[in-house]
This record gives sequence, structure tokens and C-alpha cells, in this order.
Amino acid sequence: MHSEGIFGDLPQLETERLILRKLIPDDATDVFAYASDPEVTKYLLWDTHRTISDSLAFVSAALARYQTGAPAPWGIVLKDEGKIIGTCDYISYHDTHNRAEIGYALARPCWGRGIMTEAVRKILDYGFRVKNFNRVQAMCDVPNIGSARVMEKAGMTFEGILRDYMIHHSIPRDVKMYSILKDEWLRPARPA
Repeated sequence: MHSEGIFGDLPQLETERLILRKLIPDDATDVFAYASDPEVTKYLLWDTHRTISDSLAFVSAALARYQTGAPAPWGIVLKDEGKIIGTCDYISYHDTHNRAEIGYALARPCWGRGIMTEAVRKILDYGFRVKNFNRVQAMCDVPNIGSARVMEKAGMTFEGILRDYMIHHSIPRDVKMYSILKDEWLRPARPA
């Protein structure tokens, strides 16, 4: 996929309510607060964090990825709270096809408030305007209605269901595929 280096110098991004920034070691406690919730991780490909050591390892891995320019998460900070409430990132990039994929996780008390849609819109704008991606896609498990709604509200198009596309805890799972193209994003009146 040749993603090394393309995400070097991950910038801080800002929206009306959010700051998207690189994680720092002190964020592990905030990460643990949401990543230890089985409802948050129910549809994710990574396991629920059982101890603060799991969250420290997650943050350490992100720090290493920042150094190499590999895809790595932005920590999502609510401006009025000042703590990490989730992550949003480009989880992969395919240079031959100029295609990237996004993923995200958010603390349960923040669900249903449009926070993740706001974060996704911001990183989509960054991907199309700064990185010049042609296509950005995202997937979610079929029963993950909240995640599907985020993608729809961010302007992505539902493309179909990929059968038995992911294996999670030895169980094949169907996923919904969504995408948006650069020319669709850059049309007039697109929210940033």
C-alpha cells in the first residue's frame, strides 16, 4: 500500500467544537476511559482495553507511526472539555489508486451529538485539499447504524455490502462500504 511517509507532520486541525491533534503520552488515561468500554469497541477490529497498559501501548504505537509518517490517529478533543474523547484517522492509503480509508472511535457519552461527523468532515477536507486523494472510503459492520449514519452525514455514498469481509474473533462479518470522491467533495457548498 506504500503509505509510509505520506502522513508525515500530521497537522493539528480545528473545527467549531473540536481540536484534532497528535496523541501524547499523557493522553493514555483519556484513551483508556473510552477504549475500555465494550460498547465503544463492539464493532472495532481492536480489542477492548483491559488495563491502562493497553492504552499506553496504543499511544506508543501512534507516536511511532507519527515518526515514520505512517497513517496514525488524530486525538479528538472537545474544546470546552480539553481531553481526548476519541480518535479519527486515515487507517490506510494505496498510492497506486490514490485511495485512502478512514476509521474512528468515540467515547459513548459523546455519541449522537454530531461530534464524529464533524471530525470526519475535517479529515476528509484535509485528505482531498492537502493530500490530493481521489477517493476516501470507510466501512462499518452492517448492524453498526451509528457509524453508517456518520458516513452518510459526512457526505459519503453507500456502495454496498461486502459479505464476510472482516474476521473478528474468528467470526466472518459483513460490512457496509461507503466512499466519497474528490470531485464530489470539492463541489460548491460542501461543508468543511
